[in-house]
Amino acid sequence: MFTNLYRYILIITLLGNVYLIAQNPVQDSTNSDTKTPSLISVSEQKTPESNHKTDYNNSSTPDSENYNQEMPINSTIINSEFQMSDGTYWKMNTELNTPRFWGIMGGILVVDFAAYMYQREIWYTEETTDFHTLDFSDDWQKWQQMDKVGHFTNAFFMSDLTAKLYRWAGIAGESSVWYGALTGWLWMLQIEISDGFMADWGFSWGDLLTNTLGSAFFVLQQFNYDLFGGIHPKFSWHKSEAWDNGEYWHDPAFIEDYEGMTFWLAVNPHHYFPDDLKKNYPDWLAPFGIAVGYSAKDIASNPWGGYNEIFIGLDIDITKISVGDDLDWFRFIKSELNFLRMPLPAVRITPSGVWYGIYF
Repeated sequence: MFTNLYRYILIITLLGNVYLIAQNPVQDSTNSDTKTPSLISVSEQKTPESNHKTDYNNSSTPDSENYNQEMPINSTIINSEFQMSDGTYWKMNTELNTPRFWGIMGGILVVDFAAYMYQREIWYTEETTDFHTLDFSDDWQKWQQMDKVGHFTNAFFMSDLTAKLYRWAGIAGESSVWYGALTGWLWMLQIEISDGFMADWGFSWGDLLTNTLGSAFFVLQQFNYDLFGGIHPKFSWHKSEAWDNGEYWHDPAFIEDYEGMTFWLAVNPHHYFPDDLKKNYPDWLAPFGIAVGYSAKDIASNPWGGYNEIFIGLDIDITKISVGDDLDWFRFIKSELNFLRMPLPAVRITPSGVWYGIYF
């Protein structure tokens, strides 16, 4: 039964999203009676990037000195739309593009099925049993919390990605955030339910908690962009010595090589600069920031042992590099690649000492 449950939950997720979207009023942009919100009413709406001030790119827009509103990065008002830095458009009302929407739904199902078959090959070959849960304390201490940080990051990433796809399909901005968070959270939940039938592990309350925190942080960031918009979870990986030395209890897949992973929280100071400082700040410095990383070693052979590694390093927010910004698809690619922390200088702090160099 559990082998099919993984897919059933996502199907329910998608049907739930379709139902919720259908409840929203659809704004037909071709209707001559449709009223485009005024400049002031649009700019006063809360959007994820509404606190980034730029000049308006619409030639028909009044002088920005007379309308001193906070607008998204590189924003353009197009029939009550804001152009986002990730290449999507934040709409005030849903204008559903049906082919795109069903293409996204089909794509999610295909990717989910492929991911399930992959996980079935590496995880779900072991003995199964009745559904059961893990002891929270014992599970939380495993892998030096690397698994839990990974669940937070994965939930955030899936929430962010699907929200962008929903906006691309024409779903209103605020709705895209909530649907994206729901999809990301349920995407991770289906894994936990499948794990609950495995004899050697089970449903993890710790995983559920960190999945929830990851999707919740995504929502918090989108609706509190002034405070959280300069913070970005990132990830880096290189094949670990533990994998090369055969220290894992079986030959791991990439997603199981915890000793080779590093999870980061990157902060871009430029995001928090006052407007006067931003005007005089060199554009080429705007992408640079600081990232704090978290990793662990000696956990492959003893999941409840090992030690933590802390990193402090340079970071680059590639969405702030003004290359290809006239292409929506290129902006989207940059926003996705920004989840990777590039090979850059870093300091690593461990119980045995300090190391510095180029690290990925």
